Amino acid sequence: MGCCCKKKNEIYISNKVPLKSEEEQKITQKDFEKVKIIGKGSFGNVYLVRHIKTDKFYAMKVLSKSLIKQREEEYHTISERILMAKINFPLIVKLHYCFQDKKNLFFIMDLIQGGDLLYHLRRYHNFDDEKTRFYISEIILILEFLHSNNIMYRDIKPENILIDKTGHIKLVDFGLSKIFEKNKKMYTMCGTVYYMAPELIKKEGYNCDADWWSLGCLMYELLSGNPPFQMDKKNDVNSLHFDLPVKMDNCFSEEAKDLINKLLVIDPDKRLGSGKDGIQKLKQHPYFKNINWNDLRELKVEPPFIPDINDDTDLKYIEDNISENKNDNINEKDSDFDNYVNFSYYEDSHIECSESQN
Repeated sequence: MGCCCKKKNEIYISNKVPLKSEEEQKITQKDFEKVKIIGKGSFGNVYLVRHIKTDKFYAMKVLSKSLIKQREEEYHTISERILMAKINFPLIVKLHYCFQDKKNLFFIMDLIQGGDLLYHLRRYHNFDDEKTRFYISEIILILEFLHSNNIMYRDIKPENILIDKTGHIKLVDFGLSKIFEKNKKMYTMCGTVYYMAPELIKKEGYNCDADWWSLGCLMYELLSGNPPFQMDKKNDVNSLHFDLPVKMDNCFSEEAKDLINKLLVIDPDKRLGSGKDGIQKLKQHPYFKNINWNDLRELKVEPPFIPDINDDTDLKYIEDNISENKNDNINEKDSDFDNYVNFSYYEDSHIECSESQN
């Protein structure tokens, strides 16, 4: 992975991916027409935009440099830019362009119109086994790809899993992802509390096996409508109780119960998915007995739900009435606006999915 280093008002991105020079990449915000806001986050907004020359529609994520600096999130921002530029996998949202102006960073990505899993959970409360099995299986393929390239995702949750117009999922938001070294643990506590593995919360050191715990939490939520663990005190991560085995009612099949219990194991070394051949053992679990993993990976398996999308501006599955985050309460100074050297990107080289995975 590339890295970043910082001088006064400049952040340098070093990257092994061949990139065109800043001068060669003339694309700017003026090349896009904003159509509508479709999301917002801690550092800015996401818009539906139209590329004026090609008439293609994209999602444009805009991040405030000032907010990034104030919250000391430069490293995670640069990590996301580098990782998304390198990754090419059919179930992961694709980065097409990056550029910047004085105040903001811009990511131009695939427009995914089918809504996220949280939106659909709110509509239906919970999913049946057919839907859950399909989505969990595709997430397993994503994590297999990422882990095989020494990338830990660290933020599996319904909001980060979108459904495209064909019904397949697209994983988004790599701001907390990290390149890991084999046999070396990480200690940064990050992610979303309800999906964090115990070893991550307790700062005992963790590796990519923490992603399998998050997968177990997600699967439980898809089937029941709620995460498996709750906090006694709001915003107090230490009040999160890992009461195992988790209670599961009749909306869980016996095979689903067994799989969740094997993913939600306190000891990461004993968690299903961990260790040598761990992913293959996970794929061989009876819950997936009817899954053809090769067909699934080649997107040949028909999704259980296909969004009814009329055109590129159809946003019926995306929450309406989203207010723009104007950052009006931020006292911005010129010193807040770092120049991210080599931030610009045109889609070029990627980590390709390997045909050896099955």
